[in-house]
Amino acid sequence: VAAATAAAAEGRPFYALAKGFAVGVAALACALAQGRIVGTAVEGIARNPGASGQIFTPMLLGVAFVETLLIFTLFLSGINP
Repeated sequence: VAAATAAAAEGRPFYALAKGFAVGVAALACALAQGRIVGTAVEGIARNPGASGQIFTPMLLGVAFVETLLIFTLFLSGINP
């Protein structure tokens, strides 16, 4: 496996660096977006505790959609062209 990886990376020296950069940018964007989603939802619940049931489900859906960004990036960075 190591020999195949070394042979594949020999022609593309910056390929691994680009994959790492892509995953890092996706992780940063994912963390910022999830923090904003949850923070805003908690603020909304603090202002109106009666609406917690109506805020919680869309918040979870939003976090799940944002998390797919990182999952797709990890998946696509593992595919060698």
